[in-house]
Amino acid sequence: MTDAPAADIRPAAPRRLLVALIVTELMITFALATPLVATLGLKVQEIAPDRKEQVLATVMAVGSIAALLLNPVFGHLSDRTTGRFGRRRPWIAGGLVVGLPAGAVMATAHSTTQLVLGWLLAQAAYNAALAALSAVIADRVPPAQQATMSGLFGAAGFAGVVPGLVLVGTIPGNTTALFLIPAAIGALGAVLAWLLLREPAVPGGAGRAAKAVNLRSVLGSLLFDPRTSPAFTVVWCQRFLLQFANALIGAYGLYFLMARLDMSVSEAAALVSATGLVSLAGNVLAAAVFGRVASRTGAYRALVVGSGTLMTAAMVIKMFSASVWPVYLATAVAAVGLGAFYAVDLALVLRVMPDGGDSARYLGVFNIAKALPQTLAPVLAPVLLALGSDPVGASAEKNYFALFLGGAVAALLATALTPLIRHPRLVRD
Repeated sequence: MTDAPAADIRPAAPRRLLVALIVTELMITFALATPLVATLGLKVQEIAPDRKEQVLATVMAVGSIAALLLNPVFGHLSDRTTGRFGRRRPWIAGGLVVGLPAGAVMATAHSTTQLVLGWLLAQAAYNAALAALSAVIADRVPPAQQATMSGLFGAAGFAGVVPGLVLVGTIPGNTTALFLIPAAIGALGAVLAWLLLREPAVPGGAGRAAKAVNLRSVLGSLLFDPRTSPAFTVVWCQRFLLQFANALIGAYGLYFLMARLDMSVSEAAALVSATGLVSLAGNVLAAAVFGRVASRTGAYRALVVGSGTLMTAAMVIKMFSASVWPVYLATAVAAVGLGAFYAVDLALVLRVMPDGGDSARYLGVFNIAKALPQTLAPVLAPVLLALGSDPVGASAEKNYFALFLGGAVAALLATALTPLIRHPRLVRD
């Protein structure tokens, strides 16, 4: 029988720390998401208009792979950092500062190679900051506050997309400013993080010599043993499956509306924008509200079941959608479901991940479950779309019924895994 862990008697985290975590997450997301939502596409249109689809796909793929690998590696390096400035603050502030020259490289790009190099540097910079920032919650926020912090952290991650969308809508033709402004705001975030995320000095010496960084430790930071951490494995799989369901349909939203609802490109684009705002509002609101609910009740697993059920229901609604309002309904249901999940999954994984002082490394591995589906889903989606004809809607060219069925199965499987999450730290549900 596994002994219950000792009670965590850390005092409540100061409000200044919580605000600094939320604002820093908001700034990192703004700097990283703005190129993803629009700026890279606009720059590719400038430098390779005749091959824009292929070039953008290449840039995005390279960035996704970099994020996949670099987040746990930087988390591992943060765990092993010693010095007077602590383990996390140098990586957070350093990553945000390096994001500025990365933005300059992309802003001045005249070739695909330069754009790829700039995007790689940006991914390295911001993933270093993200890996260390998440670990601050594990290090310095006691369990009683972690669910609330998880919800607010998730809400900040969703809300960080908004300034980028506003900026793109304000100056759509100035790609130089679109790259440099978010990067400059991120660099200002480095000052905030340096001043407000102070932490105790970490001594070096023999106590940490056994955890020296080397090639083997860096490669090992990408992996974990499911046999020794079964609860962590289940939570990892749930995040992967729910993110996979979301990513499976996300990239084809425009084409779905054109096929199912027989819309023109401009009509479909307008509806995508409108549903995007609905989704964002639902994500932010659900993450903030359900994070607080989880903090008060401790019912993490119950909230995971609820969020997975909502995601499954949204997929089923879209399977049969042939008009505008079911699309809005499915979008709202999915937004609440995904927002609720990201409100509790960070607090949940903090309770079930292995001990040993490697919190940033394990959180980096956990982030692979969010990044990997964005690479795999575009590969599988065309296979599902090619499975016969769509039984719903005006067009029979692509089988969107099968695509959403695949998403529903993934979300339902994630929900069904919940009873397997067993850990001594989970005692209230």
